[in-house]
Amino acid sequence: MRKPDYYEVLGVGRDASPEEIKKAYRKLARKYHPDVNRDDPEAEERFKLINEAYQVLSDPEARALYDRFGHNVPTATMGDPFETVEGLFQMFFGGGVSASTRGAVDGADRRVDITLTLEEVLHGVERAIEVERLRLCSRCKGLGAEPGTTPERCPECHGSGRTRFTQTTILGTITRVEPCQRCRGEGEIIRTPCRQCKGEKRVLQRDTIPLTIPPGVEEETVFMLRGEGDSGLRGGSDGNLYVVIHLAPHPRFKRVGNDLITQLNLSFPQLMLGDEIEIETLDGQYTLQVPELTEPNRELIVEGLGLPDSRTGRRGNLRVRIGLKMPKKLTDAQRQLLRQYAEASGIRLKKYAEAEPASFLEQLKRSLRREE
Repeated sequence: MRKPDYYEVLGVGRDASPEEIKKAYRKLARKYHPDVNRDDPEAEERFKLINEAYQVLSDPEARALYDRFGHNVPTATMGDPFETVEGLFQMFFGGGVSASTRGAVDGADRRVDITLTLEEVLHGVERAIEVERLRLCSRCKGLGAEPGTTPERCPECHGSGRTRFTQTTILGTITRVEPCQRCRGEGEIIRTPCRQCKGEKRVLQRDTIPLTIPPGVEEETVFMLRGEGDSGLRGGSDGNLYVVIHLAPHPRFKRVGNDLITQLNLSFPQLMLGDEIEIETLDGQYTLQVPELTEPNRELIVEGLGLPDSRTGRRGNLRVRIGLKMPKKLTDAQRQLLRQYAEASGIRLKKYAEAEPASFLEQLKRSLRREE
């Protein structure tokens, strides 16, 4: 019987690029995969032929030999050039052999992000963390079979989860070990699937897990809760839950390390004469002493009113940045007092100097000039 042409099997021309060959292979492999065509006895042989064609045409050297000799290449014993099991399952199912063959499967890790206020960072907080995760089915206890029934040993692979077969190609005789197609690498067949998990052994559920967050945590701090991720299968370890901390913006304070920075705008008299100002802190009201002749942009330090260090517990400082608060409008009295201040300070305001009334002598001189 004439063996079919590999290019015809994949439905591509002889000048097809590697990308076109791969695209055609993926499309056909999905269509004829035995798991998709359980009722078609010819699908398995078609699937094997598609794999065989792709093994040859995807390898530049093997393709060159095939283009030259066709199927009439001398037989030799050699290894598998395609790394079939690993490559095939990674391509279609997103995982390697370990995810599809009989043996322990570790559960995946999960991640949850939460946001804290500065007040929670100051005092620490108890949080209830909500997480979606795959956990062993409570109905079947992770067996996948309805209670009262048990999974059966796969007659195809005899419980190993793998099947071995040998095929002859133009490159030689190739022995391959692949996940069993009948049990999908599980080594067992579930005749009566569990009603709750549908035979998947795990169910996706939303759980609440308590977490104690100590004072002083920083942005992007990560807490690992061991074993609180997805459940493992067949004795595999449970995954971990990673909780990532973020800090919410505060309307009054900015965090820099363990220090807190806040802005306080004062009037000109307060800056010049000093004052006592009641300010808000994370600990409540605090009386800030503003010294005389405080310049704008100066920082006044209040020790111990920052955030605690997460390791030592020692608190940082509160840094109060001073600004000048300008009035929106001046009254005549305010303007007159400021002119007097400028004069007492030796500051000549040209704008007002030109408008000042002339002295008695100057007025007399101007009068005499007008009479002449």
